[in-house]
Amino acid sequence: MVEIWNKSKISKLSLNEKNQWFEVLNDKLEEDRNISLLDPLLKEKQQEIKNDYLTYIDSCAKATNFYKYYILTDNAKIVSVCRINIYDNKFLLEGLQTHKNYLRRGFATKLINEMINDLKIDGITTIYSEARKWNEASNGLQRKLGFIQYGQDEVNILYKLNVEAYLKKQLFDQWASNYNQSVIKSEHQGTYPFAGYSEIKYQIIELITKRRSAKILDMGVGTGEITSPLYNLGYDITGVDISEKMIELAKIEMPKATFIKKEFTEIKSILNSKFDFIIFNYSIHHLSYDRQIDLLKNLNPFLEDSGSIIIGDVSSMTQDEMDRLEQKYNLIWDDEEYYPILKIYQKSNLIELYEIRYMQLNEVAGIYQFRKIGN
Repeated sequence: MVEIWNKSKISKLSLNEKNQWFEVLNDKLEEDRNISLLDPLLKEKQQEIKNDYLTYIDSCAKATNFYKYYILTDNAKIVSVCRINIYDNKFLLEGLQTHKNYLRRGFATKLINEMINDLKIDGITTIYSEARKWNEASNGLQRKLGFIQYGQDEVNILYKLNVEAYLKKQLFDQWASNYNQSVIKSEHQGTYPFAGYSEIKYQIIELITKRRSAKILDMGVGTGEITSPLYNLGYDITGVDISEKMIELAKIEMPKATFIKKEFTEIKSILNSKFDFIIFNYSIHHLSYDRQIDLLKNLNPFLEDSGSIIIGDVSSMTQDEMDRLEQKYNLIWDDEEYYPILKIYQKSNLIELYEIRYMQLNEVAGIYQFRKIGN
């Protein structure tokens, strides 16, 4: 579990929280201050060190350059910490450390992942960091995390990290481990049906994470591949699928999410709350165009004001474009699917309910946002 200590939280920290935080950092601090472990006044000097650290954490509550502390706990014990401070309008990562009894368990990487997700929500695009030139372990960790060297001074190597590029790589790596070979081949070659598959999923997450919190209905949740990253960020997830096996797998990834085993066309009678986002990721094409339009209309009352339905799929702007796509891939084309077409939606009465936006990602895939029009 990751806790975020902002200035308000730090001003209310308990002594136990402060002591646990200090114990993570309390590794060879005597050596840093050239204090011998044989010093007859060792205990007094160790207490002075601790007092200095506790004074520092208290000062963060009012420090103008302090942004946030990120705290990773395991079984209610603090095991890894880092902070972000602001210098010359740069968000600088500092003080990344894991408790000496919890090293080599991946805690630092997990903490960084959660930190970067939070910073992205805050609209921060670049993180900076520094490492002593002689500290091979620290420099190795910077490179492992994806930081890129952009300079150096007399003491430090200077690094920076593009937040969006980092998160995109993390998500794509996670998804890649679950792809079957046909998906990998199709996406790699940029061909039907999975060209842009990862990019669509990333764009959906990008749209949703512009909001810090949201209720999400995933229509065709499958194994939770697209919504589990959102679940891990604290978003409220409800997943719909007709496959009990898929839902069981999704429950492993999202144990506290809500799941509904129903056909899409039956969902109207089950829902009893409103959502900020409703997602169809490569799933709505199983319905005919008339049934797609009816479903999108029926879901409108279950959207919050200014809520959105997001569709990512094989798609085109016009029927002619879809026909040409079918001709190009006629040997592998699935005749039983009704892939979304912008003009079909625009010619329906959906335009009375939604502002429809569309982005074509490549010749095969696109993403729609149906934003609810207020009353």
